[in-house]
Amino acid sequence: MPVEYLSVEQEARYGRFATEPLPGELEQFFRLDTKALGLARAKRRPATRLG
Repeated sequence: MPVEYLSVEQEARYGRFATEPLPGELEQFFRLDTKALGLARAKRRPATRLG
């Protein structure tokens, strides 16, 4: 049985930014700094390779 839990307004806003993000804000969330990149590289294993 389907359940509606979002209003029409909430559905229209879903997956969108509340305001236009600044380039610095996007870099903060979508770019890895040196420390984060090092942590990600440390977890590389043959089983986690794509392709």
